[in-house]
Amino acid sequence: MKLNVNYLKAAALVTSKEETRYYLKGVAIQASDKGVFIVATDGHRLTAFRQAETYDGAPIDIIIPIETVNALKTKEETIELNGNILGNIIFTPIDGTFPDWRRIVPKELNNETAQFNLTYLGDFAKVAKALGKGTPTCVNHNGYSAALISFGPDVDGFGLLMPTRLKFTGMNDLPPSWAL
Repeated sequence: MKLNVNYLKAAALVTSKEETRYYLKGVAIQASDKGVFIVATDGHRLTAFRQAETYDGAPIDIIIPIETVNALKTKEETIELNGNILGNIIFTPIDGTFPDWRRIVPKELNNETAQFNLTYLGDFAKVAKALGKGTPTCVNHNGYSAALISFGPDVDGFGLLMPTRLKFTGMNDLPPSWAL
């Protein structure tokens, strides 16, 4: 099966770095009669790209380690995945179950603004760059539920960003008095 290299590299930017969440330290490739998907998450951010609308082969559910994706040095737009070989790299798939990412995809948006970890928001700018975009097209707010990150009509995918539940002590929504 051929995979979009930009989708792989973009997804790799939101994988987990936590050892205890080893099953999130890679990019999931899921292929079934629903299509072929490239998905990654760290539990706070998620990217999901649809590689193909249809797939008629045997179902695939594999997690490619982040080190394998980061080792890709191709200028090609696509790369072959054949079992545990990605291009010319032999890898050992992560032995774990990738979460049911569709569970958190919002079915509707309430447009309530939220606060976000700015590093995570900045990471979506890196995802957009990996996709050949300047910046994410839009952050669709969704209150305390996952916000939808759009990358434009020519990208068959999206990002999700969980809001931060801030707890401040001694701070309010106004600048300090000395600034007024």
